This record gives sequence, C-alpha cells and structure tokens, in this order.
Amino acid sequence: MSETVKIPLPRSLQEVAGALLFASETPLTASELRAAIKAVEPEEGANAEVMDVYHTCTAREVDEALKGLAKALEVAGCGFELVCAAGAYRIQTVPSCGRYVRAMLKLDRPNRLGRASLETLAIIAYRQPITKSEIEEIRGVDVSANVKTLVDLQLVRLVGKSELPGHPFLYGTTPLFLEHFGLSSLQQLNELDPTLQRSNPKQKAASYKRQDRKTELEAAADERSAQEAEEREAAKESLSPDTADKPGEESLQTQLDLAPDLGAGGADPSDEGPDADAGTATGSGSDDFFIDDTPDEFDDEDGDDEEENSDENDED
Repeated sequence: MSETVKIPLPRSLQEVAGALLFASETPLTASELRAAIKAVEPEEGANAEVMDVYHTCTAREVDEALKGLAKALEVAGCGFELVCAAGAYRIQTVPSCGRYVRAMLKLDRPNRLGRASLETLAIIAYRQPITKSEIEEIRGVDVSANVKTLVDLQLVRLVGKSELPGHPFLYGTTPLFLEHFGLSSLQQLNELDPTLQRSNPKQKAASYKRQDRKTELEAAADERSAQEAEEREAAKESLSPDTADKPGEESLQTQLDLAPDLGAGGADPSDEGPDADAGTATGSGSDDFFIDDTPDEFDDEDGDDEEENSDENDED
C-alpha cells in the first residue's frame, strides 16, 4: 500500500517569492509575483488556512517579502543578490564573483562602452528627452556614431520629435538601460549625482517656445533686410548712369557757357540799366571827369547872380 507523500508548505511568503524569482527566466514585477501566488488555489484539509493566507496576499505583503528576501541573501553571503531593475526583480550572482562564473562558462570578456559612448549615454540619461544637437552642444563634438552605437545596443531609443524647427528626434533610455545598470527607475539618477538634474518637462517646453520665438524673430529680421536690399537695388537701377552721379551738371555747364565775361568792376558793360540813361559814369570808377546833369534853369539863376555882383563892384 503506497503512502501519500505530503509536501510541506512554504514557511513564509518570502520563501515563495524567492522560489518564483529563481525559477523565472525573466525578471518579475511585484504584481506578477502576486498574480503567480494567487493563481494557486487552496487545498482542502488542514493546510487550507495556510494556503489561503498566501492566496489572499496583498501588494504590500509581497513588497515586504521581497525586502526580507534581499536582506536574507545579503546576510547569508551565498553569492546571490536580489536586484530590482526597471521595476522588475531578479536574483543574480554578485559582481565580485563574475570573473569566476565567466571562466567556468567560458564566456568572453563582456564588451565595454568607450568613454565617448558612456559620456553620451550619461547626458541622455540625465537630460532626456534630448535631441542630438543638444548632446553635441554639451560635448562639443559630433555624437552621431555614439548615438547609433547606443541605439544598436538597445540602451537608447527614439521617444518622439521635438517642437524645434525641423522637428529633430528626441532620445531617451530604455528599460534595458535600467536593467544593465541595476536601476529601478530614473529617479535614482539624482541620488547618484545630485549636481546633474534631469530636465523639467515644463522648463524644456518653455525653452522650446523661447527658441521658436527667437527663430521667428531672426527670420523676420532677415526678411526685412532682404526687402530693404531689394528696394535699394531697384532705386539704383531706376537712375540713369549720366544723372546718377552728378545730377544737373549739364544744365549748369550750359548756363556758364552762355554767360558773358564780366569786367573788372564786376558789372556787365553791355548792360543798359537805369544808370546809363541817367548819364552816370560807371566805367573804371576814376575821378578825372564827370558829366554835369544839372538842369538849365539852375544855370540861368547862377548867371544872373554873377552879373549883379559885377555891377556892384563897378559902382564902388
């Protein structure tokens, strides 16, 4: 008569969580662990109450079990550790034993990113979402090859397009990036280096608007400059070559050619003005002669006066 082998129940929820993580080929989130535990229906019998406790576990109880498991593995020092990467949990060997594991499995040395690629990856991680031109502005060199390498390694991906002119691509990190570097979320980046803060989405949007406004103003200024240049060219073409440089030169020269030579006194000798009719000398200005233009009646009176004076002299 065969005896029924009774399998003991797990001693704690922590033990169940550890077994599931060890058996899983991929990292599991807390919700996936809780769903796997609740999928087992309680059995009838004396163990029903214990299994019912696991079946009705809450998310908080699962989180506490995972924290207890991580602490237990650290205290035991058995070469394993519990890591949360990209929101999912996994059990892995500790980094200090990595060289021995690779030697046993005859694995090649893992590929390492160059310094340039690491700097580019760090900028994307802390400043995402970010355009390639912004990365180049920070580093001061072209980063096309580095970005392509990171995209091929699935550490970086396209997350959208910018509102800047031309709508350049925006880059961000992938869940594999968090898993590779053992980060649960991007919030841990600030804890690693508080001096490097990721860009605030609202501030980045405001920055894009300021850059768009600046671009519009520059375009308007260029358009005005081009229009003014066209107006100047049109005005220059409308002027003839003869009059463009010396306007009125021909008419002035004609007047000078037609004008007679002036005398020493500055007057025109051929000019018959009022002075010529009055008999006034207007020649050289000399005092050698003059023209008497006194009326005759005044001459007669002077003559009478002279005769009277001569008569008086004779009587004396």
